[in-house]
Amino acid sequence: MAGAPQREPPRMSIELFRAFYATRPDEEQWQLIDGVAIMMTPPTVAHQCITTNLQLLLHTALETHAPSLSALQRLGVNLAPAIEHYDPEPDLAIIDADASQDPERRYVDRFYLAAEIVSASDQAWVEKKREIYKLHETCICILIVRQDRFDVRVDLRTDAGWTEQVLTKPDDLLVLAEFGL
Repeated sequence: MAGAPQREPPRMSIELFRAFYATRPDEEQWQLIDGVAIMMTPPTVAHQCITTNLQLLLHTALETHAPSLSALQRLGVNLAPAIEHYDPEPDLAIIDADASQDPERRYVDRFYLAAEIVSASDQAWVEKKREIYKLHETCICILIVRQDRFDVRVDLRTDAGWTEQVLTKPDDLLVLAEFGL
């Protein structure tokens, strides 16, 4: 029937998503974004290189500046109950080091930095995740790094709110003083 309103599918809860995810093979990577379960494609070589290099930089900086913190890849972050319908895994997160001691742990409640390495095809999902990360009480820094060009968006929480800086040149400095970088 022409002009009939179309219903949006119901949004999946975090609990339902995690039950679904637990049934999937380990090699599959899924995230819940705005109530929709999204299977992530395997990362590109460029994506992996950027993520690993960023992790190494942050790890080295944290060793001396903030040894109580740790930088880890592909760890789930708990956003509920304040934020519903999202169960993301940032490409890289800075968390409390003691939380990384449990080898079976998949999710953390506290994270201070979330980094996403993106291509043009996943920009829309990442923008949603970026806004959601800003709502989490412990997150103070969000990095969005384009894998296909020099483009790094740095969002930092200050006493006055969030500030944004975009780095677009190879000689632009990424300064994250809170983490010793």
